[in-house]
Amino acid sequence: MKTLILGIGNAILGDDGIGVHVAQELAKRINDEKIDVMDADTSGLGLLENIAGYDKVIIIDAIETGSGDIGGIYKLRLEDLVNTVDQTSWPHGMNFATAIEFGRRFAANQMPKEMVIFAIGVGQVTEFTEEMTAKATETVPEVINLVLEEIGWAHRALLR
Repeated sequence: MKTLILGIGNAILGDDGIGVHVAQELAKRINDEKIDVMDADTSGLGLLENIAGYDKVIIIDAIETGSGDIGGIYKLRLEDLVNTVDQTSWPHGMNFATAIEFGRRFAANQMPKEMVIFAIGVGQVTEFTEEMTAKATETVPEVINLVLEEIGWAHRALLR
């Protein structure tokens, strides 16, 4: 089983880079020929290129909840995003759920059978800075532990 751990975000937009930071830390710890760790600043159709051919994909990304829950961690499955699929989306600006649905319809044999999303509540995502807020930064070790548990490496999880 080939697994991809993909951190998504923009590392120069504050908390939006949390997925990138988590992926970079995981890449230092994971040395397994069946597990690839990458980070990407992509969305929509660009995401499909990254995940094609994997059996399982674990995505780490920022989420703005509107409730101010910075550092909150949400474990989601694709089924949780079904209501966000937009059938009228322009392909270049489609959201995550719509891109996955597009991939399932037009390249089903290359799409992962299993996808898990760790979405982390963030605050500051519009200011150009490589620094994340303190709450987002404090969440990174916990997200790393959750991803390690997801791939069956719980015994290698970090101590808090």
